[in-house]
Amino acid sequence: MYIIIGSNAQSEYASFQHALLFAQEYGILAAGMEDRPFIPITTVVLEGVPKDMRSVFRKWVPELSPTTHNPPASSLQRGRSLRVLPLNAALGAIRN
Repeated sequence: MYIIIGSNAQSEYASFQHALLFAQEYGILAAGMEDRPFIPITTVVLEGVPKDMRSVFRKWVPELSPTTHNPPASSLQRGRSLRVLPLNAALGAIRN
């Protein structure tokens, strides 16, 4: 399960916190309802989009990605990267 953080989400701390808590509860519920011995892996994506997620969509357009950062023309451009955190690390960061 992925939690995708969009480039315009800088001022939405409460929504981010609720999304993390929802994902944690949903993972626990899904494991219990399906009698699985483990909770599904949940990843928080801060920049970029994982390849396995892109492959699910037939006509993926990278420029329309919610995590696309459009810097001013005068700034230096960084290469494409993928920044991810495990859910427990993200929950630990918001608690501190």
